[in-house]
Amino acid sequence: MTSSSTSSARFPRFSTHGVPTRCWCGEGITTFGYSTVENRYRRFYRCEIARDRKTENHLFKWIDEALIKEIRMVDAKHERVALGITKFEERVMEKEMKQKLKIATVAMVVVGAIVGIWTSLTV
Repeated sequence: MTSSSTSSARFPRFSTHGVPTRCWCGEGITTFGYSTVENRYRRFYRCEIARDRKTENHLFKWIDEALIKEIRMVDAKHERVALGITKFEERVMEKEMKQKLKIATVAMVVVGAIVGIWTSLTV
């Protein structure tokens, strides 16, 4: 068998990226180990009904390759989430600074008014 995942345009599409959960036919998947010389003990995912339907092209995927793709997808998602958190933190800090600036401005106006009134009363 080759290291590929296949699907047919006639049937609903299921994602074949990373670790699969179902075959394109909707059936679950199971794991097997190869016993050939080239791939001795190498594990793979296979559609549960693929053995009974040899003329159909059901899911086959090497576990090690699927795990590597899954890890890469998780890493990419982690980077996107981390970037989103950083942007969110920046927006929160900006809003806090604007709020503090408003409070400081109001305080300065109040102090200025008090000083002005006090000065006019003492003169």
